[in-house]
Amino acid sequence: MKTKKKKFSPEGFTLIEMLVVVGIAAFIVLALLSLYTWGQKYFISQSARADNLRAGRHVLNWISRDIKEGIEVLSSYNTYTASDSCLILKVPSVDSSGVIIDIANDVDYIIYRPNPSYSNRLERIVDAKDGVSSRSDVTRTVADKVGSIVFSSGGIGLGSVSDFTQVFSVNVALTNRQSWMGKTYQDTFNTMIKLRNKS
Repeated sequence: MKTKKKKFSPEGFTLIEMLVVVGIAAFIVLALLSLYTWGQKYFISQSARADNLRAGRHVLNWISRDIKEGIEVLSSYNTYTASDSCLILKVPSVDSSGVIIDIANDVDYIIYRPNPSYSNRLERIVDAKDGVSSRSDVTRTVADKVGSIVFSSGGIGLGSVSDFTQVFSVNVALTNRQSWMGKTYQDTFNTMIKLRNKS
C-alpha cells in the first residue's frame, strides 16, 4: 500500500497573533514603568520632606539649647536690635569643660537673625568674652531653607516687647521651605523655651 506524503507546511504565528502579543507586552511594560516612576517620585518627595523636617529640628535644637542657657533676652546689643525675627541672648561664659565661669560677671552674647543678604539663611552670631570664655566669636549659618522665623514671648513679638526684664520664655515659630524637582515642601515648627538661668 502506498502512503501519501504530507506536504510540509511551516506552522507559526500569524501577523494578528504577533500584534496581539506585542500589544499585551507593551501594555505590561508601560504599567511597570509607570509604577516604577510613581515609586521614584514618592521616594524623592518623602526624602525631601524628611530632609526638611530634619533641618527644622536641627535649627530648633540650636536655638533651644542657647535659650535654656540664657540669663536674659536683650532689646539690643552692639549693632543688633531685637525684633520679631532677631533674638539677642545674654548667656554665661563657660570654660573648656562647658562649666559656667561666673554668671554675674562673665557673659557672652548670642544673636539669631536672618542673613541680611539671603533672607532664607538663619545666622547664629556668637560674641564671646575675650580671654575668659571658651566660646569663639563666630558667625555661622544654622539653616539655609528658612521661609520665616518669628520670636515672641507671651504672645507678643519681641519687636513689640516693652519690658525685656519680664521675658522668661521665648516662643519660636520656624517655617522651613524647600523646593525639590518643581515642588515646594513647607513645614512649620513651634516651640516654647524657658530661660533656666533667668534670675
